Amino acid sequence: MKNHYFEFQIHNERHFQGMKDFFYELKVEKEQGTIDCSDAKWMDFFEEEVLQRFWWPTEEELHHFSEIWMNTPVEKRFTESQLQHPWDFESMIDAFANGEYELIFCEKISFNKGRIEFYPYAWPYGGNDVFRALIEYSSCEIIAESV
Repeated sequence: MKNHYFEFQIHNERHFQGMKDFFYELKVEKEQGTIDCSDAKWMDFFEEEVLQRFWWPTEEELHHFSEIWMNTPVEKRFTESQLQHPWDFESMIDAFANGEYELIFCEKISFNKGRIEFYPYAWPYGGNDVFRALIEYSSCEIIAESV
């Protein structure tokens, strides 16, 4: 397989820098197999405005979500409107940790455009939704993708 990528418009330089720093720290730990999904250090890469875009459910909200999930037919779980919510932060870290791909780079390719590349090992590799969330929550707009 060849590298897959997302190209995006950068709308906030600080948010992009946080995403870039996060990406490279994650890359190092993924290569070493040492990613701790519950480690609070991951939050330090992002400004409060970015973190607010994630879902931070209360115990009550998790319980309610679980009830709806269990009572929804399997074939409708991923389309049921009551089960739709933003990514929660720890799940994003977990998805990157367990995705079957190598993180290649996250860089600017022009003044206000960036690119993330990753190399999937095989299909299915865990999907690309986690990359999409990281980019969009970091105030960037996806303009091209190879996947």
